[in-house]
Amino acid sequence: MKKITSIIAVLLVLSACKKFESSNDNLNAPEKVNPQFLLSNVLAEASDNQAYWGWHAGNLLAQHSANLEFLPVDRYDLGNNEGLWNETYRLLNDLQDIRESEEGNEAYTAVSQILTAHQIALLTDLWTNVPFFEALQAKSSGNFTPKFDSQEDIYTAPGGILDLLKKAAGTLQNTSAPIQGDLLYNGDLNRWVKLANSLRVRYLVRISKQTDVSAELQALVDEGMLFQGISEEAVVPYLSSSPNQWVIYTEREGRYVDVRMSKQAENVFSPLNDPRMNHYYKPTVNSQNGGNPVYSGIPNGLSRESQNAYDLNDVSLMGSFLRDQPDGVKASFMTYAELQFCLAEAAQKGIISGSATSYYDNGIRASFDHHSLSLPSDYLTNSAVLLDGSADLERIMTQKWIALFLCGYEAWFDIRRTGFPQLTISPDNLNGGVYPVRYRYPSTEQAVNGTNYNQAVGAIGSDDYNSKSWWEK
Repeated sequence: MKKITSIIAVLLVLSACKKFESSNDNLNAPEKVNPQFLLSNVLAEASDNQAYWGWHAGNLLAQHSANLEFLPVDRYDLGNNEGLWNETYRLLNDLQDIRESEEGNEAYTAVSQILTAHQIALLTDLWTNVPFFEALQAKSSGNFTPKFDSQEDIYTAPGGILDLLKKAAGTLQNTSAPIQGDLLYNGDLNRWVKLANSLRVRYLVRISKQTDVSAELQALVDEGMLFQGISEEAVVPYLSSSPNQWVIYTEREGRYVDVRMSKQAENVFSPLNDPRMNHYYKPTVNSQNGGNPVYSGIPNGLSRESQNAYDLNDVSLMGSFLRDQPDGVKASFMTYAELQFCLAEAAQKGIISGSATSYYDNGIRASFDHHSLSLPSDYLTNSAVLLDGSADLERIMTQKWIALFLCGYEAWFDIRRTGFPQLTISPDNLNGGVYPVRYRYPSTEQAVNGTNYNQAVGAIGSDDYNSKSWWEK
């Protein structure tokens, strides 16, 4: 896989003989790819990354699930996740190619800006300071060693996340240029505007601890160009036919049975009488055999020795839609439920006007609708669900945590930012009892971009799992 930011293997065969050059032209490998094919590829791979890494790491770090030792991330040995780093920069390169394509148009450019904002936000939220403004310049200017930009600049500077999304929405509201290859909205530019603005809400709430975002957030609410329901949320469903099936459906059985319901999930769901528990998890084997279904979790981050104290037939497996259905999962960029919970948090904190309860209730309804589940008639008045002023933020974030199941790393980001829901750290953890907040930088950065890597490490404090990002300090 190409290491886009810091080293791109460029093999230039030089010859003064034009005949030699023409004889080596590969007509089956064009230098430029039509933007519609690039867009389809980015949407497919970026959405797949959301679901895949939600299963393998995001759900474990947020304690939606627990692992039976084989994934060290559950014991807080995160590594550097060089694979996701490289894959994300490769997608950013494809998005840049869309913008630079001779066949491009302003709609393609705006859509690529929205996806660029989403992908660079993923990078900076996972690694903190990362190359962005000088990244992807190896071919155009010969810059193989881009500097690492501060997270604050990546979010707030001209050309950064929030600026890209705002400009993209403005462009799309003033163009009718057609796009093809749109797996998300089938060329409906109005829905892309709503995605851009809904992502702005997510990221403004994310940085609200560090900067005043109230005016910008209120303007977005007043304008109303946000998701209006689950039909507009940004999801790419998996399909029933190969090769577009949910990955765990095709994996060996061990990759499924090694992931279980967490004790955290059991504790959250127990007082709620919540049908989403029956969807996310299965009753324990022993309880099913006894005719009295029970849902039970296992603590996160246990060593194999600690796990030996548990009968795994008394620990719930993950839900059948995650194993038995090739198309049971929707890979999500952002859901309508998440948007509503962001607005509920903003209203609860007084950042925007409006009813936190209304947004909160809408978020819960949307989460049930997302999974095609019926909301119990008395759910919103359940004393463990109802906002009553004493623990409103915790309840908002807990319901958002439920809704963010398998949505990449979003629940982990929220826990880092708000502390809710409160998690228990296993004594068997491998990070000194500290809840991790980032991946380490890939080793290739040290090898080929050492000066800028060292400056980045100095800026964040240390290249370990515990150096907090700008927005969570």
